[in-house]
Amino acid sequence: MRRRILTIFLAAAVLAAALPLHAHADSAEDSLRAALTGIMESHGLDESNVAFGYRRTTDWRQIWYNEDALFESASVYKLALNMYYYEQEAAGNIAPDAVYGGIPLSDCHRLSLQYSDNDVSRVMLDAAFPDFADYKRQAAAYAGIDERALSSDYLYSSKFSVRIMLGVLQYLYDSADTTFADAMVHLKAAQPGEYFKSGISEYEVAQKYGYDTYDGPLYVATVGIVFAEEPFLLAVFTRGVAGAGNVIGEIARAFCDYNDAAREPLPEPEAPPVACTSPVAPDVPSQARAEEIAVSAALCCAALARFPGLSGAIRLALAQSPPG
Repeated sequence: MRRRILTIFLAAAVLAAALPLHAHADSAEDSLRAALTGIMESHGLDESNVAFGYRRTTDWRQIWYNEDALFESASVYKLALNMYYYEQEAAGNIAPDAVYGGIPLSDCHRLSLQYSDNDVSRVMLDAAFPDFADYKRQAAAYAGIDERALSSDYLYSSKFSVRIMLGVLQYLYDSADTTFADAMVHLKAAQPGEYFKSGISEYEVAQKYGYDTYDGPLYVATVGIVFAEEPFLLAVFTRGVAGAGNVIGEIARAFCDYNDAAREPLPEPEAPPVACTSPVAPDVPSQARAEEIAVSAALCCAALARFPGLSGAIRLALAQSPPG
């Protein structure tokens, strides 16, 4: 019990460290901290069974907890897999009417992303990445993570971290209207009223969920994009949490309220006073300008005197140059 309470305090500390200095006591950040603390307390959440991360796309404001812990993510892997195929289609390397397991690729995308069909997704995975570790490298590359930073635990399992998935989501969002436009259609149609959509109903939500048991505990994860007025990315992983789908919806609701809350604008930066001594500045007295020029000329002559050959070359070049 003491460990769980300590973890909740640590989560609050993580949020507090991210607060802007100008925030007031009743700010959106304080409301978010209170909401998340309440969720963690009521569902017994700590670093052993939950990780989450949020990024606002308009200013890249990020808030996350347990972001580097690896969690089994089950069908969440299908997101980056389909992204790879969409890119290959866009590059002309795969025909849009290609067939996998007797199913046209366009239907494979729909079945894999919207309905999370395991058989179709496995055929796609084996065709593109016979070595599963190569797929994990590709997913990390979408997040901008160097292969040398990847652990064997990540490479040879279905595990992901919040940090990696937010990077994958950012890559997806950046081309949501072009390369991944078809993916958006399927992700927005997936699992109505469940996972993120159980907590958010006023905005379109493009989500990919996953759940499965691994050595006993049930792992439930959801990652996606909430198309609020200021769209944001969200990733939530859970391990052995009762009612995980609804808990994920509660976390999504808390971040949506935070994202929508009125925020005080950042104060305008004040330029420090600078004394301008440029020879062309009209506000500098002529005497000051003359003194500055004289000092600069003296310094230049002193420097040239140390290099007689260079000084002579400069004088020769000036003598030969046409009048300006």
